[in-house]
Amino acid sequence: MLFLSQAMNRRLITAIACMALLGSSCHHQYTGASTPKQAETAAQFAKDQWRPMTESERETAWGYIHNSPLGIAGLNQLAIEGFISPTCPKTFYSNDRYGGMQFLLRVKCPNPRGVSTAIGYDEMRMIYNRFEGNIEDFDVERVHAENRDRVRPLPD
Repeated sequence: MLFLSQAMNRRLITAIACMALLGSSCHHQYTGASTPKQAETAAQFAKDQWRPMTESERETAWGYIHNSPLGIAGLNQLAIEGFISPTCPKTFYSNDRYGGMQFLLRVKCPNPRGVSTAIGYDEMRMIYNRFEGNIEDFDVERVHAENRDRVRPLPD
């Protein structure tokens, strides 16, 4: 019997849902292979997936983060990598496909940062997944010049 972690299960379900909705158009998100038409369709799918949160939604998201050990862990990761700064604006996005149970905190800085000596990045994204009032897990995306064309575009 195959046992998958909760995060792997969620990614598998997302990939299956994406394939069911768009066919092979979203295949490149999970395998890295795509045609220009597939990339365009998937980019539109990803762009439509996230929307900026309203002020009340942002306040609620901060409450989830501050009242959850995993929320604090995400903030600690941002701090360790130098992304907690007044010069780095923070933007929240909601994923309505999951009924608001998934949200993203995007932190963009004016200059490259990070703990890697090989490459600096100017944007970090914390993708929080919650169930009821608890954050269950989070993923980190680091955006830099070399991978900017491969990460999901977000509305500004």
